Amino acid sequence: MRQSFLPGFDRDVPFVLVDVELSTQPDLRLIGRLVDGPNATLRVGAPVRLTFEDIDDGVAIPAWALEQSN
Repeated sequence: MRQSFLPGFDRDVPFVLVDVELSTQPDLRLIGRLVDGPNATLRVGAPVRLTFEDIDDGVAIPAWALEQSN
């Protein structure tokens, strides 16, 4: 995303949105922000983990982070 359409994200553009399919529910897909940033190395099928971003005092939203390779 190169333009913010919601308040609170202006300082974060550009950012990456990902479409995540849960391994425990294969037909359930969630869209969220990738916290690794727009320069992250992405590939289809890359494993991610759920994390939360604090966007304001007492307000956190779900987001995704790439799993680190061992």
